[in-house]
Amino acid sequence: MKIHLKNNPMTPYLVYLSLMVLACSGAFVWQFCFPQLADSYSVWNRSAGWQREIALWNVGLIASIVYAILKQSLCCLKLMTFQSAVLCWVLGLHHLYAFITHFPSWNVIHALGVGEVLLLGGVGGSVVFIKYRKRC
Repeated sequence: MKIHLKNNPMTPYLVYLSLMVLACSGAFVWQFCFPQLADSYSVWNRSAGWQREIALWNVGLIASIVYAILKQSLCCLKLMTFQSAVLCWVLGLHHLYAFITHFPSWNVIHALGVGEVLLLGGVGGSVVFIKYRKRC
């Protein structure tokens, strides 16, 4: 399977979703393998069971994105971009709320959540979805 990226309407979606796979993979690793980080660097404290459950949701999202990429369907890519952007908006706003309501306490995870999840994932995905929208 070879995907040509130049002048391909799928390119912006492929780039965004590839970044989502990387971000979700990183989130999986730290939530599944190192749940104690939340205890040290967030205001939410630690709940290893819940964090591992969230990590497993990341596996589902990664699998769906990879399927959409392999399918090479603009409709599937648009759907996954929309779904990922919505998820990033709500999770990113949740991080923003935690960051603001507990400022200036040491909450690095929430600052990273605002930057990575809300701005890159939510805003970035929305820009891709809106700017490059085409009919399927």
